[in-house]
Amino acid sequence: MADQLVPPSLAQPIPPQIINEGAAYGPFNLGDYIKSTDAESGKVYFFAELSDGAALPKGLICTGDGLISGIPAAGTSGVYTVRVVAENDSGVPCTAEFTFTIKERIAVAAQAQQAEAEGEEFGPDFKAKVWEALKKNLPIPELADLLNRPITAIEIYYLLERFATLTIWDVYNLDAPSEKKIINIKGLSEHYVIYDRGSCLVAAPKDLFSHTRTLEDALQASRFLAREVYNRGWVIEFAGFDKMVRAAWVELQLQGDKYGKVLEILHYVPTTDDLRIYESRAKMSPVGPSIGG
Repeated sequence: MADQLVPPSLAQPIPPQIINEGAAYGPFNLGDYIKSTDAESGKVYFFAELSDGAALPKGLICTGDGLISGIPAAGTSGVYTVRVVAENDSGVPCTAEFTFTIKERIAVAAQAQQAEAEGEEFGPDFKAKVWEALKKNLPIPELADLLNRPITAIEIYYLLERFATLTIWDVYNLDAPSEKKIINIKGLSEHYVIYDRGSCLVAAPKDLFSHTRTLEDALQASRFLAREVYNRGWVIEFAGFDKMVRAAWVELQLQGDKYGKVLEILHYVPTTDDLRIYESRAKMSPVGPSIGG
């Protein structure tokens, strides 16, 4: 009977979450915090919204299994209170709240702060001023100082992210990289290509200056690249953009769990964030060689 069933309960407080606009987030598993202690009470289903009843910030989703993920859209920065509702067959919901902070996109925020500190007019709206001048056939704002100012570390990182590549080396293959051969992989992002160069595999953007390519395209390419390397059984070493390296490392650990053999990776020590993401994905990934890679 329904009155004999046990509702889900909050096992531990949901910790605050912090992310930047345009950065890949999750999956964050709400099931780690709200649990059902009675198997007879059925599966727990989750729903998440803001405390005022509005939907999650644009770019974020919450699945019925309690996984929050996505890429916060531009203009979503702010501090939000997220309300989580979890319910099983008991019909009695468990409600909990946690704070979700979305920071401004790193490059834009840093540029604005630097411009303000230096008293310049090169804030985030500078590009808009240039385009407005071109549109109305007005004099273009002075560009000399902008072009001559020092490049910051954050701007270099932004370029690395935009032009992100990942190379995975077959450590014990001492041959020089051969001519590039494209590996056709079903489901790979249309913005990325994976090359086989004999002693290494490379994931790189198809169009370096594409405005529609996102960081998620790069991370997805890293995961496909990792699966291809795992199938080859190499002893490997990474070279490339740090977020792509992380995505590949996590995928290789999942493949190791799935097939019971861990690939040897040289000169790489996983960070706390690497381990956290791996543990989160491991909980939602089925284990067993019957599942295709």
